[in-house]
Amino acid sequence: MKTEDLIALLTRNEGAAERAPAPWRWALAIGGGLLIGLVLIVTAIGMRPDIGAAMMPVMAKAAFAAAFAAATLPIVLRLARPGRPIGWRIGALGLLLAVAAIACVIALMGADPAERMRAWTGGGFPWCLVLVPVLATPTAAGLIWLVRGLAPTSLTQAGAAIGAAAGGVGAIAYAMYCPIDSVAFVTTWYSLAIGLCAALGAIFGARFLRW
Repeated sequence: MKTEDLIALLTRNEGAAERAPAPWRWALAIGGGLLIGLVLIVTAIGMRPDIGAAMMPVMAKAAFAAAFAAATLPIVLRLARPGRPIGWRIGALGLLLAVAAIACVIALMGADPAERMRAWTGGGFPWCLVLVPVLATPTAAGLIWLVRGLAPTSLTQAGAAIGAAAGGVGAIAYAMYCPIDSVAFVTTWYSLAIGLCAALGAIFGARFLRW
């Protein structure tokens, strides 16, 4: 078969290019994952008993987690398409991490020296490192399903971005349980928990993104 014949054959069989998922599908993946995470908090883990009185710090922690999801989602959308570089979008995430680090240092400097370690660690094991990845799993599954259909090529980067975005959503749900409101604790361990989700996404998410 001549080259011209092959091109003509491919042209005749050409179909409409696959369109990007509608925005409501992205909203469903994120909102549905958050809802499942909240259900897990209520039914399996338990909300903090003083959540009514502590609503302001709880919302502050949830907003911090949501900022991570919001900063990472544009990277997910970019990497969902083949051959698309991240570009300037990584800057928002870097700025958020810088602000978190500065807030942590300022909070520790302002704390009583005898209470600094407790303010930083929460006085025990930071269970957000375990629970945030668990609560992030439903969101990660939904985002992987959407992104996989868009034929991404940078699978490790896309998996890491999905993990970080899902980690932010999982941390929103975790904030409803977390009994520790210290700024140093939240900015450190929530960030590390979301970073762990990104690492897991890079390792495991990339495998599920293969097409």
